[in-house]
Amino acid sequence: MFLLHGYLPALDWVQSWLLAVTGITFLTYGYDKLIAGTGATRVPERVLLTLAFAGGTVGAIAGMRLFHHKTSKESFLERFWLVVAVQIVVVAGWYLFLRPH
Repeated sequence: MFLLHGYLPALDWVQSWLLAVTGITFLTYGYDKLIAGTGATRVPERVLLTLAFAGGTVGAIAGMRLFHHKTSKESFLERFWLVVAVQIVVVAGWYLFLRPH
C-alpha cells in the first residue's frame, strides 16, 4: 500500500479502504458492546450493517466473535449474512465478468 508522492496504483486504494473500514468496523462493534449495558445511546444496527456492507465484513465478524456482540440476535444476523451474500455475488461477478484480463 504505497500511497506517498502521488502514487496510487489501482489496488492500493482498494486495499487502503478495506483496511481502514475493517478497523473502524471492528472498533465500532467493540464500542457498541462496551456501552451495551450502560444506558448510553447505542450504535444503530443500520450503522453496523452499513459498515460491513462498505467493506468491513472481516472487522464485523472479528468484532462479533471477539466481543460476543450481536451473535444471538437472529434478526441482525439474518441481515448481516444477507450483506455477506451480496458481497460474495458482487465480487464473484466482478471476477468472472469485469476484471481486466
